[in-house]
Amino acid sequence: MAQDKRGCLGFLFPPRGVNRETLALETSAEKPAPTFPYRPRKSLLSPAELAFYNVLKMATRDRFVILLKVGLSDLCEVTDRHVNQAAFNRVQSKHVDFVLCDRVTFAPVVAIELDDSTHYRRERADRDAFVNQLFRVIGVALIHHRVQAGYDPDAIARWIDASLPSRPISGTPLRPAG
Repeated sequence: MAQDKRGCLGFLFPPRGVNRETLALETSAEKPAPTFPYRPRKSLLSPAELAFYNVLKMATRDRFVILLKVGLSDLCEVTDRHVNQAAFNRVQSKHVDFVLCDRVTFAPVVAIELDDSTHYRRERADRDAFVNQLFRVIGVALIHHRVQAGYDPDAIARWIDASLPSRPISGTPLRPAG
């Protein structure tokens, strides 16, 4: 059999008598189709988060907008990202489970973390300590609530009320717009 000497551009110039369209179909059929490793989630929330969310809606009685899985980088700004890239990296991949926002200004008022058994691990305790400090610095209340089989909406409402700032919420931003 004679060696094909078409060079690196041989795919553009098939041997005489070969139909280019047929060659293209045969070549693509030989390669396995790449897999796309995604599928839709059944819900944005885990069963435990969904149970808490439904009770949280009752507890807040439409006083707040409830946001789900909010990134810490959405709740704060790094003062100088070019200088403090490490500070940005610490917040960019972390989130809190729920954030209650003022209905008028959308200013975050209270954040809620559902604590499951993973929060007892050492590395998770370090993460929680950092998140607690961050929320103190940005002036947003943070409530840690253990995952439970059931929740009392009145008790959750009392926890939220106790964590609210003493000044009125709507119309008064919690921090200057920047």
